[in-house]
Amino acid sequence: MSHYHVTIAPNGRMVVPAPLRKRLAVENGGPVMIHDENGVLTIESIDDAVRRAQALVRIYDPDGKGIVDELIADRRAEAARE
Repeated sequence: MSHYHVTIAPNGRMVVPAPLRKRLAVENGGPVMIHDENGVLTIESIDDAVRRAQALVRIYDPDGKGIVDELIADRRAEAARE
């Protein structure tokens, strides 16, 4: 874990140190997610946020079969019965 001292300007801007921008893959700028948990701010790249969300959803599809494909098959079977 690295620690950096940064200053927030009156307009709310702050400079994210270059090593952190590189690690977040936003060296040339770009969107990030900022999470506030009880006053602790966490900065996360969009790609990392998507991977984390996918990992959370993956517990509901442990065999990797695909929830969407399963839902479509169920809907088609239901439509065929009608």
